[in-house]
Amino acid sequence: MSPIEQAANTAAAEPGNKAALGEIFDNMYGPVVRFMQARVQDPATAEDLAQETFVKVVQKIDSYDGRGIRGWIFAIARNVYNDYFRPMRNRGFEQPTSDFWRLDYPSPEMGPAERAEWDDLRAAIRKKLDKLSHDQHLVLALRITSGHTTAETAEIMGKPVGTIRVLQYRALAKLRSLMPESDSTLAAYLLSTTDGQQDDGGAASVTLREKNNAGSKG
Repeated sequence: MSPIEQAANTAAAEPGNKAALGEIFDNMYGPVVRFMQARVQDPATAEDLAQETFVKVVQKIDSYDGRGIRGWIFAIARNVYNDYFRPMRNRGFEQPTSDFWRLDYPSPEMGPAERAEWDDLRAAIRKKLDKLSHDQHLVLALRITSGHTTAETAEIMGKPVGTIRVLQYRALAKLRSLMPESDSTLAAYLLSTTDGQQDDGGAASVTLREKNNAGSKG
């Protein structure tokens, strides 16, 4: 059993155990913040929602049933986000397209023209995210922004590992197909998966490859 699961079981049995709660917070606060940043565009709001999530974690920890603390916490996080967005949705606002897809400049030596091209590609990808299904979008947010493994993503979303792999594959394939013709070669290379680097479940992990190597791929 992992240290965080041990801490969760201890906290469930002893809700006032500050050391156990601290272990959970230290391990999970960062991922929850990144999860919220993948859903809302304001960093301060993402921090507020993450803090609210952990207030509820502390309040509810005695109900934790030992079935996986990551999935349990992210179920709370999803509810916190839904509660935050529901009033806006009721007033006719649509959920904003996530800004989670951050393509960092691959080299500090890139010139102004290269940086402009890179920014255009980043913006083009971001605009296509609303064409993905909710689950496809969330899988990419969890895998790319939050850095979760396939198994962790499956636990968070409450779906089999195989389903997560299919969602990830289809999401990346759809983004590649939606890119403008002028960007298709570079986009296909960026929106790819590594061949040699595998995660816990044997599935290729998402990698945003460097632009200056794109031309070497056939």
